[in-house]
Amino acid sequence: MAVTEFIIALIGHRFLGNVFVPYLIQKEEQFYTVINHVKPRDFKTETDYKFKPYEKELVEIIEKYSDDRLKKKFSNAASVKEFYAELKPEHFKKFILPHIEKCLIRVASILMVSPVRLLNKEMKYANLYDEDEIQVQPFFARPAFYFERNETETRYRLKIFHNEKEIKLFKSIIRVVTNDPCVFVQQNKMFVFEDLNAKRLTPFLEKEFVVIPHALEEKYYGGFILNTVRDFEVHASGFTLNEGNAEKNAVLALERNLEYQPRLVLYFQYDNEKFQPNSTRKVAVQFQKENNNYVFRKVKRDFDWETEVQNFLTEFGLTESDGYLSLPGLDLLENENAVYFLVNWLNRNKPELDKNNIRITQENFDKKYFTGLQQIKLKTQQRGDWFDIYAMVHFGEFIIPFIKLKRFLLNDIREFELPNGEIAILPKEWFARYKGLIPLAKMAGDKLQFEKHHYFLLKNKLKEAVESVTDKLSLFESPEKSGLSIPDNLKAQLRNYQFDGYFWMHQLHKNGFGGCLADDMGLGKTLQTLTLLLKLKREKTGVTIRNPVAINGQLDLFAQQSNPVEVNCQPASLIVIPTSLVHNWDNEIRKFTPSLKVYKYVGSQRNKAINLTQVASFYDVILTTYGTVRNDIKTMTGTPFFYAILDESQFIKNPESKTYKSIMQLRATHRLVLTGTPIENSLSDLWAQMNFLNSGLLGSHIWFQKTFMAPIEKHSDPEQQKILQLLISQFILRRKKEEVARELPPLTEHVVFCRMAEEQEKLYEEAKSVIRNAILENIEKEGIKKSSFVVLQGLTKLRQLANHPSMLDKESEDVSGKFEQMLSMLENLVAENHKVLVFSSFVTHLQLIEERIIQQNWRYSLLTGKTTDREKVIGQFQDDPENYIFLISLKAGGVGLNLTAAEYVFITDPWWNPASENQAISRAHRIGQQKNVFVYRFITENSIEEKIQVLKERKSSLADKFINSNDPFKEITKEEIVELFK
Repeated sequence: MAVTEFIIALIGHRFLGNVFVPYLIQKEEQFYTVINHVKPRDFKTETDYKFKPYEKELVEIIEKYSDDRLKKKFSNAASVKEFYAELKPEHFKKFILPHIEKCLIRVASILMVSPVRLLNKEMKYANLYDEDEIQVQPFFARPAFYFERNETETRYRLKIFHNEKEIKLFKSIIRVVTNDPCVFVQQNKMFVFEDLNAKRLTPFLEKEFVVIPHALEEKYYGGFILNTVRDFEVHASGFTLNEGNAEKNAVLALERNLEYQPRLVLYFQYDNEKFQPNSTRKVAVQFQKENNNYVFRKVKRDFDWETEVQNFLTEFGLTESDGYLSLPGLDLLENENAVYFLVNWLNRNKPELDKNNIRITQENFDKKYFTGLQQIKLKTQQRGDWFDIYAMVHFGEFIIPFIKLKRFLLNDIREFELPNGEIAILPKEWFARYKGLIPLAKMAGDKLQFEKHHYFLLKNKLKEAVESVTDKLSLFESPEKSGLSIPDNLKAQLRNYQFDGYFWMHQLHKNGFGGCLADDMGLGKTLQTLTLLLKLKREKTGVTIRNPVAINGQLDLFAQQSNPVEVNCQPASLIVIPTSLVHNWDNEIRKFTPSLKVYKYVGSQRNKAINLTQVASFYDVILTTYGTVRNDIKTMTGTPFFYAILDESQFIKNPESKTYKSIMQLRATHRLVLTGTPIENSLSDLWAQMNFLNSGLLGSHIWFQKTFMAPIEKHSDPEQQKILQLLISQFILRRKKEEVARELPPLTEHVVFCRMAEEQEKLYEEAKSVIRNAILENIEKEGIKKSSFVVLQGLTKLRQLANHPSMLDKESEDVSGKFEQMLSMLENLVAENHKVLVFSSFVTHLQLIEERIIQQNWRYSLLTGKTTDREKVIGQFQDDPENYIFLISLKAGGVGLNLTAAEYVFITDPWWNPASENQAISRAHRIGQQKNVFVYRFITENSIEEKIQVLKERKSSLADKFINSNDPFKEITKEEIVELFK
């Protein structure tokens, strides 16, 4: 069976000249028969011949100059014949020939290293013979030029060597396949040159040497001979040719590419000659004429060094494309930002570039940028409650005060002109680091002054500058808790998390900071605060005030009496609270810290003429309300307080409100705020409270809106969120109920005393007087037993008034203190995502609450005796994570319900027998409940509700009759009934 062979034939194309063509041939007895002109499509057809990878590569390259491919690439002719008919010599030479030669050189290079045979083939013959084989020489042929100069002329010869053997040119016949570089065939041998143009050797086919007349030699030495010395091996006689070392430098040039995009270009400079990395030239040549002598200095390129430089730049992120160096992401930037990106890369890496002798130039760029190292050097001094930061910006030899950059950093201007006219590009990281700091600083000469409460932001942004002067504040971050004891006379046992809160507030106090205790409702913010005040209570000074008397249970410092009283060395702490919480705070103080003397500066009956400064010198705590501060601020600003403490501090969330502006005028050495919801609607709420605590911490309100509110609330900017967190994190302590669940008892009960609204109190007192008289009159006529209905009817009416006047008069526009306080607490719990059961004995009370809930757009459920689909209503509350409130009448929901989704229980109108209340509580606090349950009983102060609560606590005989007896009127006396209505 005949053997098929893949070969390349060298043929003379009618239009293209000498070209390579691939064939499959088979051996006959005396010759080879061509069986196929191979095309790429043949790889996909089934044949007995299996093409090797290098054979496929040769076919693919040769196909690029096939007649059909050239027609498609270089013309719109309808046919190959038309293409060649219309082909103009200039067009062929300029565009088509370079394309063909590029392909031919690639084919020749593969033939040098592959086993594929090359045969000469005449187009008109189909057969090939062994004598047609052309031996492809495996190494490049080497040209060498020999110059001889004398007084009259310069002669030069060209010799060709292959494998150290000379190839004779003179009078020889060669077949040129390509011109540049040259490939030719001589005597059935094909020689390939690395960089010699065929034009260089053709003169020597006819003559042995070329003569340069003396008159033309200077031009030739400065041009042709200089290029020859540079590109080829040269042997000189009659002039000087030296080989040596040159001063070498790598150069990074800032330039623009053809698309006007900024790029870096790498050059290797040897003395005065530059090379790009992709240049094939191997030497640098310096030429000069010295007297009558021509001197050439030839220096070989150091390719090892050049490779080291390229590798170094690659390690620093530069990538090469089309002779230009770029950086990852540079193409994604707009033109101006791309320039800034490149220049800042040069700035950052200037020291390493200098170390590796890489110079930076920008001779061909449109602007002159500063490309040296730029850095900000900081020096910090701590002076009292201030940090003085001295900042100087170094741009090479220029040192600029940092303050001169203020306008640029605040307005995102990155170009800063230096004294020498160069443009420095301010790094983006400077804007990220310093832009947010500048508005918080006070500019003083060449320094920036920051208040002490900015330490935590400064430590993050300017760590190296502040850590050397902040030893005391560093202790604030990792203090020893063992050094703080609980006051001996505290009448409570602090849980671990409560001690942590007390300790945290104490650390703030020691460092002169204000703080926000933002624990969930029910975790004991009041107790933690009172523990701190008790700890900080100082001994009396011995200064006396004579004649204090008590008015309404409080001492009158101005009455005429004889007993002297010692006053405190530190003024009282002012606690500002909603009106509804005055009673609760008073009770908590008397219960947990009875040694703290408390004065209530509240209500319309308060003594406005009192000297509040003298009151503050005697008492430890003054309780007042937001309304009182708002109305009496002109008087109160004259009194310095030890602490100003705001409970439910969201009351000052509006910086434009009169309440906020009044509170900000209070004078106090220390400040605290307590709230379960520091942010109710907007970050503006946070700013208002933080500005009260640590004025200036978050800058001006306008700056805060622009810097934090807009980016965070509109765009959830993570960087601004991080900065804001750094600013406030040390000044807010928040523990959620579930975080401290292990320390809490399964059930925690609180009694919330609620003050009546002013009009509500008038209505109540009037009704109480009428009811008391009616009951006493009925008892006189009918006796106790027959008066029980009248008594209960009267008590019920008073209970309703204590809850809300609208329960008796739907048209009433009067407000209720208890109602508003309950709604305020509900608002906090909804904001904290807690579920609440709200129980009432009165459906009308639940309906009033329901109306407000609807106005607030909260999800809720309602269960009364009229509810038909109980299971559906219960399921909605249990299963909907955003259904936070379940309104339940005691009669409808006292038994048979499992509502373990709830964590909080509100008893809105506690009454005689706790059994029904306990049944309500057990709806949430039962088997299967995984959370701690908090119970709040809301009792209206100075009402029948408070009277019954006092009876419960006293466990008196009267309480026993009413609370534990099935028939409280069986044994009750007239006097005991009168006791209830005092």
